[in-house]
Amino acid sequence: MATVRPGTVVGASPLVKSGAVSKGYSFASTWELNAPLTEQQQAAIVSLSYAVAERPFPVNVSQDQSTGKGDDLSSSAESGILEDSTAIDAVLVNTHQFYKWFSDLESAMKSETEEKYQYYVSTLTERINTCDGILNQVDQTLNLFDELQLQHQAVANKTKTLHDACERLLIEKQKLVDFAEALRSKLNYFDELENVATNFYSPNMNVGSKNFLPLLKRLDECISYVESNPQYAESGVYLVKFRQHQSRALSMIRSHVLSVLRNASSQVQSALRDSNSNTTIVSEGIEASVIYIRFKAAAGELKLVLMEIEGRSSRKEYADVLMECQRLYCKHRLSLIKGIVHQRIYEFAKKEALPSLTRSGCSYLMEVDLAIFFSNMIISVIFLPSYGKKLELVDTLSSHKGKLNHISI
Repeated sequence: MATVRPGTVVGASPLVKSGAVSKGYSFASTWELNAPLTEQQQAAIVSLSYAVAERPFPVNVSQDQSTGKGDDLSSSAESGILEDSTAIDAVLVNTHQFYKWFSDLESAMKSETEEKYQYYVSTLTERINTCDGILNQVDQTLNLFDELQLQHQAVANKTKTLHDACERLLIEKQKLVDFAEALRSKLNYFDELENVATNFYSPNMNVGSKNFLPLLKRLDECISYVESNPQYAESGVYLVKFRQHQSRALSMIRSHVLSVLRNASSQVQSALRDSNSNTTIVSEGIEASVIYIRFKAAAGELKLVLMEIEGRSSRKEYADVLMECQRLYCKHRLSLIKGIVHQRIYEFAKKEALPSLTRSGCSYLMEVDLAIFFSNMIISVIFLPSYGKKLELVDTLSSHKGKLNHISI
């Protein structure tokens, strides 16, 4: 007959080995090692076990009922004992009957003692299976999290790559925009040809227009740029066309200056004729008013234009136009004052001796030159000496030289 170890449940199925059981046992062992109980704590546990060994009756259960129940239990126990004793008292004739009786007795003991343990085993098995299922779900969830992490990393890498590509595209775009703006700024000089041509050939365009000088300045800028960049295609063609428009503009300026000077001269001459209608000699007040003030007012509109021309006189074409305008100015001014000056010197020559004539003539010419200098608005100082050459005071003095035998100072 097989021997049964004490404490071993006979006929019980072995516990299911799983990860939950091993983890639970490992946790319990670690707990016992890390937190051992002292003797005082163990004594307290024993006292508590004695105190709860016999559970008290509920309040709604009387002592009589409990006694009756106890009698019933004792009677059942006695009946069981009687049955056992009856079974024990059974007559066993042979070995076969003994084995049969022992088997029945063993089965009865198993059914009585192992039923609750079987229930515990089944419950634990269910819990273990549940824990294993939870662990499997946790493992699956962790795997999903790992996959999600990998996907997140892949998306982050793609996003970073896209961000870097966008930054590169933005940098390239900015470079292209800057290049386009630089190219546009350079092409603007060439595109300005059409605008210049349209404005200069417009019937409303004249030197007195407010757009004329800015347009001329823009034309000079275009010419300077095209001249300094001959490597551009068709730059020579554009330069020729720009110079044609410049020549037209300078011709318009010359014609305008000539027209203004003629009008001013005609006004002064008309005033002189009116003043000479009653007197043969022009008074000094009329002379100053007519020759200087009126001419200055009539020619004042040329100041701005000729200042612009003089500011650009470093270029040959502007220097030539400026000299031509100054020549015209000198010509018209001399045409107005020459007759009056000769008349004044002639009057001095009739009334005064040679020394006095010399003093008076030189003083008068100095006054004329000074008045011309302060009334001058468009002529450079370098052109002023040309007046003296035209007035010919020396000729008048020479004509009186031969008539004098003695000069008293």
